[in-house]
Amino acid sequence: MSASTKSKITNLQDLLDSNVAPGKRDVDTTRTRKVIITGGDSGIGRYTALALAEDNCDIAITYNAHREDAELTAEAVRHFGRKCFVHHLDLSKPENALAAVDAMVADLGGLDIFFNNAGIMGMQQFPNLELKDLTEMFRINTFGAVLAIQRATRHMLGMDPDGNESTFEEIATMARKALTGNVSGPRDTPGRIIINTSVHEHIASPADTIYTMTKHALGGFIKCAAFALAGTNITINGVRPGEIATPLNDMHPEDINNDRPYLTVRRSGHPTEIASMVKYIASDESSFISGMSYDVDGGMAIGEPMSQEMYQQMV
Repeated sequence: MSASTKSKITNLQDLLDSNVAPGKRDVDTTRTRKVIITGGDSGIGRYTALALAEDNCDIAITYNAHREDAELTAEAVRHFGRKCFVHHLDLSKPENALAAVDAMVADLGGLDIFFNNAGIMGMQQFPNLELKDLTEMFRINTFGAVLAIQRATRHMLGMDPDGNESTFEEIATMARKALTGNVSGPRDTPGRIIINTSVHEHIASPADTIYTMTKHALGGFIKCAAFALAGTNITINGVRPGEIATPLNDMHPEDINNDRPYLTVRRSGHPTEIASMVKYIASDESSFISGMSYDVDGGMAIGEPMSQEMYQQMV
């Protein structure tokens, strides 16, 4: 473009009309969106539920071990005038995800946003890895996540949830038809799939080899699924938290006033800071983003040499 190129917008009304993201056009932005959050009993899942409740969403959350914590999250969501449903989900048996997702979609009466947040850490290091530990963490962090997301996607596209559960073939076929103009897109409103991976989706944690492996796997899944969902009006993206003050890190949400010399912000993060990013990715404004993951890590990734020294000291 030359410096003398003139804008094709020549009047105020055209300018105002163009000041709307394509994902928001012809969509009722005041509608109640329906959300599933796995691992919503505490930490990032809990505070994301609150953020989306404030954004006019009805929510279903899952828990594994702490129902009382999940009920407190639900009480807070209802405080904002939104519905909240609580379901048990143990992903050590990944197939449990199928019935749980079905039940939550039935409670909500549909599905617009799926936030895969549930996961575990283990602190195992190579070359002392055990098959049982590999199996357990992959079942929960990766296999269960993929099955839950796939089930949710089928609901979001109005597909038979029990048909062809092992691949995205039917979804990809539908997407190709939409892209070539043979059929209209399968959704009138945006669908959003968001995965809570970790900064260790793309950098190593010497303190936890298996955890790093499971998060790298989710990063690859996000990229492949984004292509499969092309043209469906559903996007899939990831959020990569750094050190966040959550029970997973044996921290209380307010334990953020601490010295973290390997982070540019010099402190750990609050779960609301991850929830804010999820809220944006879940919004209609994010329609031009798919297949990506975003660091919300206080500078951990850019300060990788310093953070790696910290992890080596832990090992």
